[in-house]
Amino acid sequence: MVRQALRAMLPAAVGIGVHGIDQTVPPLLPGEAEGVARAVPGRVREFAAGRAAARLAMTDASLPAAAVPAGPDRAPSWPSGICGSISHAGGLAAALVTRCMDWPSVGLDLEEARPMAADLIDLVVGPDDCLGSDLPPPLAATLLFSAKEAAFKAQFPVTGLWLDYRDVALTITPGAFALTLCDVPLSGTWRLDGQMIVTVMLMTPDQHGALLRAACPK
Repeated sequence: MVRQALRAMLPAAVGIGVHGIDQTVPPLLPGEAEGVARAVPGRVREFAAGRAAARLAMTDASLPAAAVPAGPDRAPSWPSGICGSISHAGGLAAALVTRCMDWPSVGLDLEEARPMAADLIDLVVGPDDCLGSDLPPPLAATLLFSAKEAAFKAQFPVTGLWLDYRDVALTITPGAFALTLCDVPLSGTWRLDGQMIVTVMLMTPDQHGALLRAACPK
């Protein structure tokens, strides 16, 4: 279901991969295992499923399947010319992959569609956030969290900014979300698919260039 939801949200040029975390996965490729050398078994399974999903996404985008090591900041280190994003939730790992010339940065997030605990809402929802959806407020807060995760994943390779959830105001509308970062307008899409919230941001070349030129505080 998540794969179908993503396909409906994305242009054909973006490859999609979904893999169960508890499913048997192919061996990690050279350079990948170092990213989980000291991890507990559950984290190793999650990491391996994410890399399996990434290679499925590469194949779906008509790109050669390749290793995706973890970088020094633990973010995926994609092959040259390829941009992607990986997320895990609800027993699934999902990945998006595209050519950087088409979409220079992408962000994906999956979250189980559960209401956010009351003591966490104030850590995520800022005074200028707008939860403009028909969802109950605690579930809308989970959607907001997911949208911010997708946006933060997309912007980090460009700006290097480690953002707190209340650092950036985000507006939710039916099926979409928007924010402004370093005076650059950004937007994404979302979908409630059964028991999963799926959020995606694709950054255009113009947005990517504007963020690179922006004087973002480090």
